[in-house]
Amino acid sequence: MKMTMKKITICRIGIVLVASGWIGSCASTSGAPTFSQLLSTAEAADDAIVLAATATLNSGAITSAQAKKVLTITDGVNTALSLANTAYAGGNTASATSQIVAATATLTTVQACLSAAQAKASIDTCLAPVSTP
Repeated sequence: MKMTMKKITICRIGIVLVASGWIGSCASTSGAPTFSQLLSTAEAADDAIVLAATATLNSGAITSAQAKKVLTITDGVNTALSLANTAYAGGNTASATSQIVAATATLTTVQACLSAAQAKASIDTCLAPVSTP
């Protein structure tokens, strides 16, 4: 089975980021999204990046070292999302929201790097400035 990678489409509904094709599509809501929705969306995007990195590695577009770099970043994003959840549970919604925004920005950059790698561009240059949130 051949896997194809889709770009993460950023849909701003408040600060919701939706991974198009993996968990749904952009849709309007009657109000601001809940923290749980934001967190679930970010976690799904993180999981989608891992799948995309695996597919990109299997296609030969990136090396195992480059895939490990992507996984290190996604592990860091996962940790940031866990910290955001802890902050939210502790009542610090501003910090929690800020952490989710930083995590999704990182995921968006990594997705762009993986897309570039599939187009035969150097992923190393693209990933160089990326750090975990």
